[in-house]
Amino acid sequence: MQNNNTVAILGAGSAIGQLIAEKIAGNYPLLLMDNSAETLNRLTELLTEKFATPQIEMIVCSKEASWEADIIIIAAEHAEEQATIANKINEVTTCKTVIQIKPASADMASLQAILPYSKFISVDWANTAAIVEGNDEASLSITGELVHLCGLKPIFKKSLI
Repeated sequence: MQNNNTVAILGAGSAIGQLIAEKIAGNYPLLLMDNSAETLNRLTELLTEKFATPQIEMIVCSKEASWEADIIIIAAEHAEEQATIANKINEVTTCKTVIQIKPASADMASLQAILPYSKFISVDWANTAAIVEGNDEASLSITGELVHLCGLKPIFKKSLI
């Protein structure tokens, strides 16, 4: 299914960021952002080889990527890096779906306080399932679809975050 929503993956060079990009590139236009241009170039080459006509753009600025995207995925591996990204993009995320990917092995605080005007979704990412938590029904549905495309079972937990 081709979708019109553009997805920005901030931290696309992380293991989870690369996995998400590889799994959803055929279904969504992607804006890839990472601090490592070399990693982004390799990922873009891989996606171009894998998909006939992927819609992929590399962007060096997280704020610009977030401005252009409909859905924003923060997939950086470290909590400090995720917080830095959230602080940079907070003024351009109003009413947008922002998905924080929290690896199962990491203890990360929610970025909701930094992004109070977004439709914030938190995803605890594990090997076979992902706990999807948020309070916006449409954003929960989109996130569930993305998690499913990545080969994980979404487990929904509606919250007041």
